[in-house]
Amino acid sequence: MKKILFSLLLVMAISAGINAQVYVVAASKTEYATQKANGVITFRFGADVLPETIITNGENFAGNFTTAFDATTYVGTFTMKENTEMNRLMLGRLLIMCGVEVVEFEGAQMPVYQFSNEQLK
Repeated sequence: MKKILFSLLLVMAISAGINAQVYVVAASKTEYATQKANGVITFRFGADVLPETIITNGENFAGNFTTAFDATTYVGTFTMKENTEMNRLMLGRLLIMCGVEVVEFEGAQMPVYQFSNEQLK
């Protein structure tokens, strides 16, 4: 009986882990439009993304933008070196490198690639 219960709990834990998605939350549409125009974009990361991961991966894009992360609020701030489409698209690559799968924007969840194509360009 204990083995059956343990097996059931193990299966439930594994399936919950498979269904979980790593996400970030973008600013509201109007705030995001201002951020995009100014070249300073913020995202609130989920607690499952480690600050070290964001900072370390951000170093790979030092030519495109600077990365700052507030560990108390889990907000990452990305300041474009030059506010170009290419530099903003590199931000999408950073999100993917950090394991982010979904961006929550205006109450809707979308894959990172879709957010990049629709909002970062």
